[in-house]
Order: sequence, then C-alpha cells, then structure tokens
Amino acid sequence: MAKHKVVVLDDEPMIRHLVAEIAQTCGWETFDTGDPEVFEAEVRRRPPAAVVLDLVMPNVDGIEVLRELAAVLTGIPILILSGMDGRLLETAMQLGQARGLTMAGCIQKPFRADALSALLQKVASCRGEISEAMLEEAVEREELDLHYQPYLDLQSRRIIGAEALVRWQHPQRGPIPPSAFIPMAEKSALIGKVTDLVLAKAVAQAARWNDRLAPLDISINLSARSIQDVTFPEQILRLCRQHSLNPARIVFEITETAAMQDPVMLMDVLTRLRLKGIRLSIDDFGTGYSSLAQLRRLPFSELKIDLSFVSTMMASRDSEIIVKTIIDMARNLGLRTVAEGVETPTILERLGELGCNVAQGYLIGRPMTAPQIPSFLGNYAAAQ
Repeated sequence: MAKHKVVVLDDEPMIRHLVAEIAQTCGWETFDTGDPEVFEAEVRRRPPAAVVLDLVMPNVDGIEVLRELAAVLTGIPILILSGMDGRLLETAMQLGQARGLTMAGCIQKPFRADALSALLQKVASCRGEISEAMLEEAVEREELDLHYQPYLDLQSRRIIGAEALVRWQHPQRGPIPPSAFIPMAEKSALIGKVTDLVLAKAVAQAARWNDRLAPLDISINLSARSIQDVTFPEQILRLCRQHSLNPARIVFEITETAAMQDPVMLMDVLTRLRLKGIRLSIDDFGTGYSSLAQLRRLPFSELKIDLSFVSTMMASRDSEIIVKTIIDMARNLGLRTVAEGVETPTILERLGELGCNVAQGYLIGRPMTAPQIPSFLGNYAAAQ
C-alpha cells in the first residue's frame, strides 16, 4: 500500500529536513522545499495527504500560500509551523478555515519533536480520501454514532445537559473524526441524511435520560442547510412527540457563518423553532462574522464562547478581555453564556467570577458514549 505524502514548505533547510524526518518516522512519504514555486508545482502534480507550511518566508508569506492552496487542496489537512506569536497563528488558522481549508493545527518554533509527531500521527489516523459513497454507506450501515460531552451549570454546580457529537467508526480505518467528513457532507445532499440520523439518535437518547435518569438538556449542532428548510421545525416537533420529549430540552447550536445566510428564511425557521420551545445557541461565538444587529434580530437564547478564547484566557490578557466582554454583552441582552474548552480549575473559577452560566470541557468531562453517562453523573455528584 502506497504511503501518503506530506509536503513541507519552509525556507530554513534545517527545519524542513527535521520536519521531514519526523514525518517519515510517522509513516509519511515526504517532499520538502524552500521554494514556493516548486511547492506549488508539486502540490498540483500530485496532491498530498497533508501540508506543513511556514508562515514567514523571504519571497512569499504563508497567507499568500493559503490563498493559492484554497483553489487546489480542499479537504487536505494543513499544519502551520511558525515562530510568530500565538495570536497571529490563530488568525492565520481562522483565515484558512474561512477560505474552506482544513486547518489541522499549528506549532510554534522552536518546537518539540514529540509535539509535531503527535500532530502528524493525529492527521495520519484519518488520512486517505473519504468519498461521498463511503459516507452514504456509513449512514446506511449505521456506522455513525453519537458521543456526549456533559456541561455544568456554574451556579448550582450540577450537570444540566450534554452536547451530541457525531462519530464515525469505520470497520477498516477505525475512528474518522468529524472534520474529515462533515465539510464534505455539507457540500452535498448527504448532510441531510447525516442530520436526520443525528437528530433521531440524540432526541431518542435525551428522552431516555429524562424519563429514567435525570432532567438533562441535549445540544445538537445544526448545518446551514437545516436552518434553510421551512419544514424543519415541524420535523423536529414530530420527532419530539414520537419520543415524548419536551422540546424545551433541546438546544440547537448554529455557527456564526451559518447564521449569516439568507436572513429572511433564517428568521422564519429560527422564530418557529423558538415558538415550539426549542432554544438556540450561536456556536463558536467570536470567531465568525455575526454582528450585534444579527443578535438583536434573531431569537437566540445563548452564546457559546469559542474554546480558542477560553483555553487561553489565563495566559492571554486579550483572550480574557474577549471572554469578559462576551459574557457582559450576553448578560445585558438576556442571553445565557456557555464556555467551551474548560480544562483547568483556575479557568472554571475565573469563568464563575466573570458571571458565565455554563462550562463545558475536559475538566468537566470528555465526550463519552450514552451508556457511560449514568455512572459519570453519579461519580460527578459524589465528588462535589
């Protein structure tokens, strides 16, 4: 079986050779160069399975390269390698994502070999082309399942709900992360089938929890296509009736980018969802393109603060200011705030001091299967 190729672009020979050497130990075929024209020719000649890109080079910068890659490398993981500060790297990552690229991560120079190796191995675990036919077959065979990540009410210190996260367990390739197949599904009609499957499983599971275990909310991510469908509110209401679930237990998470599409249709669908008791959340708030006018016009219930701000708020004054500003604004607008990416007690405590309502992250609980939830709830309550 042919090895998958990673192409490295870096103007420092020692660095790019080191990256290539580390990649080879992870099982990659490598091609490295310091010449952007040679890089572009190689990428077009034989599209790689991954790219490692330096942001700062003498004759061309990495942002220009990302612009060119957007035309030829949709769906290929791109790793940023640079000596620039973390804030600039995060901006570059967001720009790449906005151009439709798959930004797999970033590492600051000087870097540790084991950190780069771990990132390359993570990319390698889901390498290989994912076709629409493969995904459609996975839906039909029910290879897609849900994991659930709990979230905590910061005032009562109780677990009040969980976010449903889709997972694909391929029989040969093993686990395939959502980043490897959801963007492709969203560009095709398959997103409808994936969404239907997720909704059916999540609503049924939430109904079982509320009937037999404890009052728990269920948060579900919605695609842009779902919120452009005028029949969607009736579809979800039928599903709730089928499983005897109170619609008020559902929170639909919508990205900022999706919330900017077709404002009239969006207002129609979201307002009807709210009339049925379903709550609405803007996901990854602070990373997209929403405006205060959008918040005022659309019937959102909560803002979900992106983990890129939350996870760095104790080390970055800029991140903490952004988090505080979002919490204050949400409070003044009567919206609940949910902070994702909470990984340390210090961050959890600070969020409580700032007035955040709900926290989600590895400190509270990692994504888990539905059968693991009851014991998790018992253990968490006993530890408080």
